[in-house]
Amino acid sequence: MEIKGVKTRIIKEKDDLFEVLKESLKKNGIKLKEKDVLVIASKVLAVSQGRVVSVKDLDYKKGHLKEIIQKEGGMLFETNYCWLTFKDGHLIPNAGVDKSNVKEGKVILWPKNVIKEAREIQEKLRKEYNLRKLGVVISDSTTAPLRPGVHGISLGSHGFEGVEDCRGTKDIYGKKIQITRRAMADSLATAAIIVMGETNNRMPFAIIRGAPVKFTNKKLRRHFIRLKSDLFYGMYNNAFKKFLSRKK
Repeated sequence: MEIKGVKTRIIKEKDDLFEVLKESLKKNGIKLKEKDVLVIASKVLAVSQGRVVSVKDLDYKKGHLKEIIQKEGGMLFETNYCWLTFKDGHLIPNAGVDKSNVKEGKVILWPKNVIKEAREIQEKLRKEYNLRKLGVVISDSTTAPLRPGVHGISLGSHGFEGVEDCRGTKDIYGKKIQITRRAMADSLATAAIIVMGETNNRMPFAIIRGAPVKFTNKKLRRHFIRLKSDLFYGMYNNAFKKFLSRKK
């Protein structure tokens, strides 16, 4: 599997992301091929949607920024570093609100309609490059319990099966797999972030070539686990009960 980062100019609010991508691919001498997977950083999609807001202060714990986070996602509980929130089916710090790689006094919110955006970009790229099979992932970074550092996560994808179901297949000793499903879109997002970076790299796109995924142009549903079936639910179930009771 091969991963190529795509360097771009600084993407500004309301820029046409598809045109920026075409321009950047040409400048980098990259041409999309059959069965490629394009990974797009959620932040540049959000910026192109105009999801940038001014803030009066940059303290996550109080004031205006806390109000923005509260408006964007369900506040579960406060940690040493941020708010743990429930946003668009994800457990995510600060509802995805980010103050990095944006001008001072502003923050970037999570993009809207990520699956629709992924599908529309995929369809434009297939037409532009005369492709039948092409995947698109809208990625962001997050953390996992008891693990240092960040890894990738797919907010939405299109063009391939984002979760591969291994249940019913057999292991090397012939025993049936009962639980395992492989998070293919999340794994590709993580692989791409290694190349794309997290600071001033200016590589908001990555092309993954040779990914072992099942391509399809069918509309696929988003994959989420029911709360009570989640491995970590016992850690935050009381917080969810309080959150859900506030919504009634």
